[in-house]
Amino acid sequence: MYKAVVMAGGGKESLKSFINQDATSKGAIPVLGRPMVSYVLESLRGARNVDKILYIGDLDVLSGISINVDYSLPDSGSLFFNLIKAMEFFKDETQVLVLTSDIPLIKSYMIDEFLSRCDKSAVFCYSFVRKEDIERFFPNAHRTYVRVKEGSFNGGNLMVISPSFILSRKELLEKIISSRKNPFYLAKLFGISVIISYILGTVRISTLEARATRILGGKAQAVLMEYPEISFDVDNQLQLEFVEEKLGKQAF
Repeated sequence: MYKAVVMAGGGKESLKSFINQDATSKGAIPVLGRPMVSYVLESLRGARNVDKILYIGDLDVLSGISINVDYSLPDSGSLFFNLIKAMEFFKDETQVLVLTSDIPLIKSYMIDEFLSRCDKSAVFCYSFVRKEDIERFFPNAHRTYVRVKEGSFNGGNLMVISPSFILSRKELLEKIISSRKNPFYLAKLFGISVIISYILGTVRISTLEARATRILGGKAQAVLMEYPEISFDVDNQLQLEFVEEKLGKQAF
């Protein structure tokens, strides 16, 4: 059984692309009268392989949600520090599921399927979805895709992480996150040949996995999923309206 962490921080900075500016964070935005994060919590509660839930974000949001969480921590104001807090909270766990609060279309069986595909020996498992699956689901989606030898993909919002591993490499991870837009640092980290292959779209997923494993010092796994709901995080008003339409139809 997995412990799950719902990352619901971000504050009002995450609301710029929405009409409703009154919410305290993206996860608190009303979706058919319910906070967006409540749909994520509901699906986690229904997942067979999740037994405890830690919520990190605006604690006031929880008072308006009928789904109970087992643990809660306030938002630290930083995604990185929220992640570190979560890993410290579950430091004795071998692996922990981490997901965001802005994927209200996620379903319990999708979570269970992702967990079943994660290597138990991996320190980092990251979900991703094919471009074709996403565009069939939402033809007008303006997502960011990574082009590799096997096709074009969008990153998902489900991850499995080893707490002890992350805590032992905090400085490295903070450096990677802070330098993620620095091409010189990335070239040094991944190697110029991998960067060139990535730019040309000829690098293989297995090559990226191997290089990430070498950099991290522990097994990294890319987990292909066929469910576009996993990568469909709500980033703007158009996507919010699409989600409300989808959920409205499911209610009948």
